[in-house]
Amino acid sequence: MQQDTGIDPDSLRVLSMLSEKQRDCALTLYANREKKKSLAYVFWIVGAVYYFYLDRPARNTVHWILWFVIVGFVWWIVDLFHIGRMVEERNKEVIEECMREAVRIYPDPVSMSPENVVTIDNEV
Repeated sequence: MQQDTGIDPDSLRVLSMLSEKQRDCALTLYANREKKKSLAYVFWIVGAVYYFYLDRPARNTVHWILWFVIVGFVWWIVDLFHIGRMVEERNKEVIEECMREAVRIYPDPVSMSPENVVTIDNEV
């Protein structure tokens, strides 16, 4: 597994516990969904839509409303220094979602064996 993927160490540790199919699936999903810092900065400059890009539409809407009372402008300037961290946090959420989805797509064969599956009888 490559260490230069931009994935945080905790997520890398969890990825290493997945089966090869699950890990490959999670990394493929992540590659398609990963947020780029450079693109977030472009969205910061162009119309202040970086929160939409980071899947936070409500926060972006509030930000636009606050522009009318100057608070939004200050918020916008402060966010310039926080975008990198915001992208990293969102990417951590993205890789976690990808790993959960990969486990749903490729369930672990050990946990699905008959002796590990719990059944509930309707008989009293």
